[in-house]
Amino acid sequence: MSTLEYKPGLSVEDLPADLQKKEPLKLASNENPLGPSPLALQAIRDNLATLHIYPAKQIELQLRQAIATYLGQQLGPEHIVIGSGGIEVLEFVARSYLTTPDAESVLPRQTFPFLARYHGRSGQKIRFYDLDEDDFSYYPDRIAAAITPQTRLVYVCNPNNPTGTYVPANVLRQIMEVVPNDVLLIHDEAYYDFVDAPDYPDAVPEVLAGKNIFIMRTFAKIYGLAGLRLGFGIASPLIIDRVASVKRNFHVNKLALIAGLAALKDDAHRQRTLANNVAGKQWLTGQLSHLGCRVWPSQANFVLFSHKTVPAQTLIDGLMAQAIIVRPAFGLDNHIRLTIGTPEENARLVESLTAVLQKEIGD
Repeated sequence: MSTLEYKPGLSVEDLPADLQKKEPLKLASNENPLGPSPLALQAIRDNLATLHIYPAKQIELQLRQAIATYLGQQLGPEHIVIGSGGIEVLEFVARSYLTTPDAESVLPRQTFPFLARYHGRSGQKIRFYDLDEDDFSYYPDRIAAAITPQTRLVYVCNPNNPTGTYVPANVLRQIMEVVPNDVLLIHDEAYYDFVDAPDYPDAVPEVLAGKNIFIMRTFAKIYGLAGLRLGFGIASPLIIDRVASVKRNFHVNKLALIAGLAALKDDAHRQRTLANNVAGKQWLTGQLSHLGCRVWPSQANFVLFSHKTVPAQTLIDGLMAQAIIVRPAFGLDNHIRLTIGTPEENARLVESLTAVLQKEIGD
């Protein structure tokens, strides 16, 4: 029997032969369990014969306009920047704002670690603050305390990855008040589409008001286009011009742009994805709670949980032995971030987790 430790980016193709025989299931990367948008797939098929031709700049402009039209609120293409995935969009921001050796960023320890990794490569200083130890709330005063004259970026992930918790509108306003006017606030909304909390903030009016805020969103989750790498940013034209200045030519492939245009029209796939997520989240929360786990309320397409007695790594290893890939939650010591799958995938996860727990603690 092979043993395999989870590492970021691990896919089912990486599993050894004995696990491949068990029909591997990956619930570690928050991918859309219903697959890609059918309209996007058809658009890709229709354009395969043009792959010998470089993507025209006009296609990217069309997508920027389509995104702006879809979002409404008087946004235009000048408010949008396109990237090869949300991570590249965030990299554009980092490269265009962290331009001196002493430039710093401020972000939580318990959040998506892109900026931390970027600073690790650049050697520039990063200042961390902690979310609430129990419910992972953001505290504006902790952000304020971490800001220095060298701060150029403040990062807020909302809903937060890996906790699934969110920053309500009143707290975001408080955060904006403590962030200096010359510091850019990144509002990472990668999981925006799954939010149903009535007090979740609409940050677009802040963009239209010319505030120093940058919103990041992605086609990876709701539209199932993670493999194509397509994300976008929303900000004032001045910020967009600055961020877009670091792009290289042809940085987004033609099929991704075309698929994005089609996906925006695929409301049926969007609604199926949301319905599956709502039902799966409710069912998994109940089942995991019954198994003795604490499950945090989530506004995303994943849930964060921990067991009251069995360490997270033991559960991860036990599930891996059954060819189910889940991941530890970055920034947390003893938690698992679990992607919400289809009903069948969720049921298999719970069945396998039950077997792992029975082995560890008995009936």
